[in-house]
Amino acid sequence: RVGVARALTLDPPIVLMDEPFGALDPITRRQLHQEFKQLQREVSKTIIIVTHDMAEAFELGDSVALMHQGRILQRGQEADFRAAPADDYVRTFLESHLS
Repeated sequence: RVGVARALTLDPPIVLMDEPFGALDPITRRQLHQEFKQLQREVSKTIIIVTHDMAEAFELGDSVALMHQGRILQRGQEADFRAAPADDYVRTFLESHLS
């Protein structure tokens, strides 16, 4: 929370968050997800979240990009990924992260 508040006081047009919810217990994580969604509604910022948790990415993101070895393999919403994975890597990644 403090890190996000500090970042927003500088009023950047884009905020980058690297695994912001990764080391949290499930209860705190759920609470912060809700607070984050409220923050998204209140501020007019592009927020990029780096995460390995596809469920979290789909829950919090308007658009999700899946990267591998420095390349974006697919970008879109959850329905796009589920309906037409771009390649075998995307399909395997989704299968291993979303059951």
